[in-house]
Amino acid sequence: MLARVRIALLLAASALFTPSYGQSVDWTLTDAQLARLHQGAVLVDTSVVEGRPSGEIRAAVQIHAPAERVFRTLTSCAEALRFVPHLEHCAVLETAPDGSWQVVEHRVDPGWFAPSLDYVFRAEYEPFSRIRISNVRGDLSENQGVWGFRSIENGAVTLVTYRVYAVPRVLMPHWLLRRTLRHDLPALLKGLRACSESGNVSAVASAGRAP
Repeated sequence: MLARVRIALLLAASALFTPSYGQSVDWTLTDAQLARLHQGAVLVDTSVVEGRPSGEIRAAVQIHAPAERVFRTLTSCAEALRFVPHLEHCAVLETAPDGSWQVVEHRVDPGWFAPSLDYVFRAEYEPFSRIRISNVRGDLSENQGVWGFRSIENGAVTLVTYRVYAVPRVLMPHWLLRRTLRHDLPALLKGLRACSESGNVSAVASAGRAP
């Protein structure tokens, strides 16, 4: 969601909302926020729960590329390895016969003497508008998120929003978690924007998907 960050998706996009994904998770951006996105800003709101190694995020970026291209960039393992910070391994383990969902495995090395994170998640696809992420197993006890894609300016530009709630099983210092949320997530979204706008997306059919 829908992601390439050090503790979550990815890619990483949450005390801004509770992880109750049976309810609507759409993010209504203000006019001021939309203006900042139009100027090229990456919006990131983060929260770390004191006493718990958890992180909640919501983020947004505007990308000058059609929603389909952004969607395919985000869901390509080959592309994810290029722009997701600290992502070392990406593999599709299972795919629905109709392509509506996949089970994906990630390995992330946070650095700073912290242990690597290996986790598996399920990605449910609504091409080319939404990706929902749910935890399957691994070093994240919770990993729920949503990526949203909204076409604007006659389809030439895509507004991407990301919301995620992630809790690692391993002990992670709060300072490291905050650094991850505040620095790596913007890098993820900027990387997604750069790869999508380049128009050079690797062959998804051969590379598999990995939001």
